[in-house]
Amino acid sequence: MPKKHYLLSSLLYHARRLTTSTCLALVLCSMLPITSMASDQNMPPEREVISGDWFYHWGDLPRDAATDQWRYDDVKWQPAPSPSNIPNRNNETIVWLKIDLPNKGWRDPYLFINSVDLTLQAFQNSQQIYHFGEIDDQGHSQFEGWPWHIIRLPSNYQQHSLYLRIYSDYPYIGLSGEVAIGDRFSLLDEVYGRGITGLSFILIVLLVGIISTIMGSIKKDSGVAICTGLLSFNLALMMFAENELSQVVWFNPLCWRYIAAFCYFLIPGFLSIIVLAWLKEKAPKVAHGVLVITALFVFGVAALSAFTEFNFVNAYPYFDVLFIVLVLALVIGCFKAFKQLGVPGMIMAFGIITLFISLVLDMLSSHDLITWIGRSGQWGLILFALTSLTIYLVQDWKQQIALTALTEHLEAEVEARTKELQSSKKQLEQLAREDFLTSLLNRRSFNELAMIEISNAIRFNRPLSLLLFDIDHFKDINDRYGHHVGDKVLKAIASATKDSCREGELICRYGGEEFVILLHATDSNYASVLATRLREAVNEIEIKANDTMVKVTASFGLISLNDPEFFEESAEQLLERLLTAADKVMYEVKVSGRDAVKVCNLTPDTESIFRVS
Repeated sequence: MPKKHYLLSSLLYHARRLTTSTCLALVLCSMLPITSMASDQNMPPEREVISGDWFYHWGDLPRDAATDQWRYDDVKWQPAPSPSNIPNRNNETIVWLKIDLPNKGWRDPYLFINSVDLTLQAFQNSQQIYHFGEIDDQGHSQFEGWPWHIIRLPSNYQQHSLYLRIYSDYPYIGLSGEVAIGDRFSLLDEVYGRGITGLSFILIVLLVGIISTIMGSIKKDSGVAICTGLLSFNLALMMFAENELSQVVWFNPLCWRYIAAFCYFLIPGFLSIIVLAWLKEKAPKVAHGVLVITALFVFGVAALSAFTEFNFVNAYPYFDVLFIVLVLALVIGCFKAFKQLGVPGMIMAFGIITLFISLVLDMLSSHDLITWIGRSGQWGLILFALTSLTIYLVQDWKQQIALTALTEHLEAEVEARTKELQSSKKQLEQLAREDFLTSLLNRRSFNELAMIEISNAIRFNRPLSLLLFDIDHFKDINDRYGHHVGDKVLKAIASATKDSCREGELICRYGGEEFVILLHATDSNYASVLATRLREAVNEIEIKANDTMVKVTASFGLISLNDPEFFEESAEQLLERLLTAADKVMYEVKVSGRDAVKVCNLTPDTESIFRVS
């Protein structure tokens, strides 16, 4: 059965067994006084860890020429203290292991192997019952990752020895970690239990990294926050790639190993980036050096793995040494700068040292230099993530103290400034609504108020008119007499317009020398009278420029809306239509000689009843 399908079926089987076991447990609990002894007798045997009676043989076994089967009894088997790190290797890449498996009456017997260096074939009674990776006829294979293995055993497995053919060009060869036999349910239950425990570590690292990133962003330390978040994500991804559940999510051990390896290789680089972000211009050169060396190592391993026969897994021993050198150099080289940062800097140094020690312990355990320490690396990753969060909490505590004192000082100033702000509020509102030169409405305010007036006109069917006028030859006035004279002309026209209109009319400086008036509840007859009066008032304006009196005229386009209820447009659309029509009429006045008023009644379909006055 393919490994991927097999894992999926294992999951489904596990779920079914778990559900069934839960239901049975409830029934048995209700019947406990009666059936307790019977349940003890029917309990399936527990899983058993296989620790002894291993034998090994270096190099491939001979084959039978007729049957092409391996000849297990034609070699001398040597006893092995354990199936990992087989002694007396002498540059061999193939080793055979032999074991007689115990029989405890398991109903669904499987063999669990935590990991293999590097590829594996399993045989029983001359039949291959399992393989991971491919070993060719010349005895060569390729690294395929480090997954856990669960091997289904034949029903008569106890009658024959189990033989494992293992290939490795890695410094280590054999079975790594635990080897156990038992029912599939109990084996998978153990694997998933460890996976879920590891997943809780991953979620803690990821959650603390997210919180640290958010707090850093809130405190406007975006560079540090992003770097901390990236490192937390990198650590969580590395931990998940090495978690038992990763191959259940997606069975691609080699890809997961690539992810885990390069996430591990990037750790010194991320640490140096965080240090650079914290220390900024005070960062020692050693931090830049660690970043550059890490990047060169990662790109070098990636290039060698892609374009040569070099296998990235063989970079682990070299990087382990490099990791120790780089992190120690980073801590020692930046220690003085950490002290200058005070408490946050010392917490940062503690976090890096904690991460360094935990990963070194994990590293030494993996190389069998010390006794295995469970989850030392994961605890170190969590402690480092927590120290990152602690830095922000300490900063927040110090800021709270400073803010309390500052708040008391500011409250007094705020109270004194409140009166001043209130007095200037009206002035600011006025400035936001008015044209700075003429004190008329600006364009934005006019549009907002005009749409309200038009909506009311449509609702109550009240007539309204819009008058658009433009100063004639205003550019010539500016060019000939200067902009200061032009400004006097604009102010004089604004004053004349206010005097000519009723209270409450919307008067706006719409453009440079263009003005618009919205006359509410005003039909074309009254609007025409007002436009004529305004034209005459403009003609009376005289501005002194040096020894010359400047006369001013304007061209007027008047649009009247006598029956607003017949228009289906929105107020915004109707305002745009009025302005467009008024601009068109005003342009016709310009073309026909200027200094005149042209009136148009606007209907839903067309514009009609033109006259000039």
